[in-house]
Amino acid sequence: MKAINKLYITILLTCSILLGCTDQFEEFKGDNDSLTSDDISARFFFPNVQTRMWMPPSWSYLFTRIMIGSAYGGYASFGYKNSWEQPDVVFNTTRSWGASADAWNHWSGYFLHIDGFLRLVEPGGQLENHLMEAVGNIMKANYYFMYSEQFGEIPYSEVGEGILEPKFDEQITIYEGVINDLDDAMAVIGDETVTGLGASDLAEYDILFNGDLQKWKAFANGIKLRIALRANGAPGETFADAAITEALANPLPTEDVKIVKDLEVSWSVAARDGDFTRFAGSWKMLSAKLINTLQDNDDPRLPMFADPIDGGELVFGGYDETANKEKIDYLLENTLDRAGVPYFTTMEGGDLIVTIEEGPDYYVGQPMRFVDGMKTFLHTEMFSRPNRLTEGVLDIGDEIDQYIMPMSEIYLMQAEAAVLGFGGDANALYQQAIQASFDQWEVEDNGYLASPIATLSGTTEEQLQQIGLQAWLALYFVDYQGWAVARDFHLDYITDDTPDLPTIFSNSIPLGRSFPNRVKYAQPAYDLNGSNLSVAISRQGEDTPATELWFTMGSKY
Repeated sequence: MKAINKLYITILLTCSILLGCTDQFEEFKGDNDSLTSDDISARFFFPNVQTRMWMPPSWSYLFTRIMIGSAYGGYASFGYKNSWEQPDVVFNTTRSWGASADAWNHWSGYFLHIDGFLRLVEPGGQLENHLMEAVGNIMKANYYFMYSEQFGEIPYSEVGEGILEPKFDEQITIYEGVINDLDDAMAVIGDETVTGLGASDLAEYDILFNGDLQKWKAFANGIKLRIALRANGAPGETFADAAITEALANPLPTEDVKIVKDLEVSWSVAARDGDFTRFAGSWKMLSAKLINTLQDNDDPRLPMFADPIDGGELVFGGYDETANKEKIDYLLENTLDRAGVPYFTTMEGGDLIVTIEEGPDYYVGQPMRFVDGMKTFLHTEMFSRPNRLTEGVLDIGDEIDQYIMPMSEIYLMQAEAAVLGFGGDANALYQQAIQASFDQWEVEDNGYLASPIATLSGTTEEQLQQIGLQAWLALYFVDYQGWAVARDFHLDYITDDTPDLPTIFSNSIPLGRSFPNRVKYAQPAYDLNGSNLSVAISRQGEDTPATELWFTMGSKY
């Protein structure tokens, strides 16, 4: 009993570190006197390790996924009229804004969760299980990859080694290291299918694969392919070609990798987009870049990604003032006019009244990164919100699941590899990817697959642009992957500089007119590890979102 009580106390302490336990653990805690050591398992802590990475609680989810992920990725725009945000929110790091700090704290702090789990299951750990350790190491490798893709150089090789101020490692070191870690984990899994029997089986406590180790192995191989393709051709790398070849020779996921959203779970534990609609209305409009790209190509996914505009009568105040007239004319020309929305105008005093005529559904994206003075003209009725499948409301409850690696991405990665000379029918894989995305969103092909955009053609660079654009569309709100794809492929139009119009766009910020390439390091990084951070900045470049990261300096353009 003493041994069991000692283990029970250890688990309670670990649970406090992991900051969350399952309902099953609550049952276990209430009846601990009748337990034996066979009843206690590290699996009780695994759901928290998973949700903390892909569905973190409330404000971490807001700042990391909804704001930085979707805005930096080019999918969403903030700062509409009467909202609390300014149009350049997140992009303007000179403001007193906590998004980068919350993102840094979330990702640097996640180490405690994955490390706490691994210490339980490692050799000599209280709940030793080498197969659970392999799964944990897959999570850990993916964690460092996602963390580095946002900030660039991060502490990696010395973390967890008892060093209070670990050095920041270069991305080339991190990417090669995590590929090696994935290889090691896949080798440990081998042909095994479960982590053990009874309390040793992850089973339903694994909210990704229900404890199926072969699915974990395929997912690890998918991550390996994702990392190797990102690194391919970047300065100094010598490992990507071999990693791509190996990944293509081994099983990849054969179905969408996703977390089924549990609508009973509080957003303080595991958040999703819909929670923020419930909390205080829509936090975002969809960007002009996303809507225009879908609309210009008659993409059948448009009504699944976006809601049509509400329309109605809109009052643009102060139109008789020269500065306001310039702003309003620019706005109307690049939104309603571009989208072909019929409307008529009248003047009342110095105000312009715009009345949008009733008719079929119209979709209009909101341009990004306007100056503060544009905000008063950004009527919500003239822009498309995210569709309720991605941002649910109280009366729907059927938002899409949390996608992590959809099949469309699997096919597109293989198509990219084929174009780069690694074998395979690039065009067939490319079209399979588009169809997989259509299947995910439950839309029928309207002739899109027969159009030029759905057939690879031209130079290698032009074909990669096509693949990259489809990946960006397919990865709509999939973690940060769409943002990474846009940077990696240097996508035309999506990553273009903002127009050189300083009275319209917020171009005087440190980011300038550039597409955001990274998240700025937060103050805690300076306060707790300033000397090592300074070394990293001296290698990587100025600590602004404009600084290009190593993995984007590859061979895709």
